Amino acid sequence: MIITLGFYKRKPGLTLEQFQAHWRDVHGPLIAGIPGVEKYLKRYVQHHMVPSQGWPGVGPLDYDGFSESWFPSLEARKELHAMPYFQNEMIEDERQFLDMDATRVLMFDNQVVQIGKDYAGDWMEGRL
Repeated sequence: MIITLGFYKRKPGLTLEQFQAHWRDVHGPLIAGIPGVEKYLKRYVQHHMVPSQGWPGVGPLDYDGFSESWFPSLEARKELHAMPYFQNEMIEDERQFLDMDATRVLMFDNQVVQIGKDYAGDWMEGRL
C-alpha cells in the first residue's frame, strides 16, 4: 500500500470557507468520478484544518488542509496520474483553489504501528 499525504494552502484571494467548499463539493466529486477509480485509489480522505493556536510551545501548522490517498501500488498511482481525465480535469481544478507553489506531498509505504490496530493491513485485505 502506498499512501500519499498532500498538504495544501488555499489560492490567494479565497477565504477558508470558499477553499473548503470547493475542495469538498467540487474537487472531491471529481476524484470520485474518475472512470474505474477503485482500481487505482483505495481510499481518499480530506482533512479540513480548523484555525487554532496550536499546542503550547508549538506553532500552528501553516496549511488549510491535507489529504490522504491510498494506492495499492506505486504503479497504480502512476497509472491514475497518467490518465487523460486526471491530467485534464483534476490538475486544472487544483489550479482553481490551491496555491500550487505551497503544495507539498509526502509518500510512504512502510508504517510502523506502535499502539493500536494496524488498519492499513485490514484495509488492504478487505476487512475494513
